[in-house]
Amino acid sequence: MARVAPRLVGPLREVRAPDGAFAVLGDHDHWADAGLVRRVLGDGGFREVGNGHFSVRRGGEVLHLARVDDVMEGRDRLGAVLGGLPGEGAAVLLAHEPDFANRGAEGGRFGLQLSGHSHGGQVRVPGAGAPVLPTLGEKYPVGRYEVGGMVRYANRGLGAIQPRLRLGCRPEITTVVLRAGVG
Repeated sequence: MARVAPRLVGPLREVRAPDGAFAVLGDHDHWADAGLVRRVLGDGGFREVGNGHFSVRRGGEVLHLARVDDVMEGRDRLGAVLGGLPGEGAAVLLAHEPDFANRGAEGGRFGLQLSGHSHGGQVRVPGAGAPVLPTLGEKYPVGRYEVGGMVRYANRGLGAIQPRLRLGCRPEITTVVLRAGVG
């Protein structure tokens, strides 16, 4: 990771997001070197604040981007996030593991959860889905789901774990457009 890290900063700086670019660490980030990953993200212009939130205001509307740190590593603190989250305004939850949606939907505070982690299964068999899925990526492995009144989206991502193979599960970058007052 240390050899590759400096080459990642330039491409990250090219991301254009008027209200900021945000990241949530996952299990592999913690296993590799969470401190280094955080430095690369910061140097690349991304905000990573596990177990926190950032608010975006436009006119009379506010959107809260809430984040929990990695669930598999036991670093998530949803209670602390909810405790610091203002009561007014829409809220989106960023959680690396898709199956955190069951907890994220409790209480009805979040309208949307965005996740990754599962890589969509990397291999998907037509009519049968993915034969192997990671822990905390089994219930909601890919795409859009409704969970307890909350929309949740699991992105397939770009990478792959061993074996480095994708079949029937193309890499994905997702653009999510949020509009105030649209239900």
